[in-house]
Amino acid sequence: MPGQASTRADHFLALRRQLREKRRSVPDSDRRAAERRAASLLGTLSVVLRARRMAVYLSADGELDLESFIADAQSRPTLTFAPVIKGDQLRFAPLRRDTGLRTGRFGIPEPAARAYIDPRRLDVVLTPLVAFDDKGTRMGRGAGYYDRHFRFLATRSRWVKPKLIGIGYEFQRVRKLERRAWDIPLWAAVTERGIYYFDDRRHKK
Repeated sequence: MPGQASTRADHFLALRRQLREKRRSVPDSDRRAAERRAASLLGTLSVVLRARRMAVYLSADGELDLESFIADAQSRPTLTFAPVIKGDQLRFAPLRRDTGLRTGRFGIPEPAARAYIDPRRLDVVLTPLVAFDDKGTRMGRGAGYYDRHFRFLATRSRWVKPKLIGIGYEFQRVRKLERRAWDIPLWAAVTERGIYYFDDRRHKK
């Protein structure tokens, strides 16, 4: 019914606003500790350690900062890529130690590059989030960039790659989010408290 749909939408928007505010208000010392712990847990994942081409993100709006983890990845034979917003589309450009950055849409840093990788060639994608639930449903900022960019995953009967891994605080884990038809679920999520797998087949190795 229209009234119920409106109520669900209002709840969704309120939850997004509440969690973004909470994320921005985390004290610096707690934030740094959570970042170290999440990076340490990420470093135990074999799919991450074996990745030849990995998409990362450059933090904004209180998101967990992966700077030290990215530096470690770049010291290995791992090619890293970061998001660039082009119109209503998301792209991933090479991110190296010497890559120049610019401030993109929404005030998010992004590589000043014009070359982009085909998303099917990525092995792992580390994605920020506002919330996630126990089924791997991801709530983002609401613009749908990641869902559109990785919509080809929805047509696959077997999830091989890329593996989408959400990164966030434990308080961003919620019991249930409404999954819409266009939502692309996470393969796993990492917080400062642990690693959560969602794909039934797991593919941990």
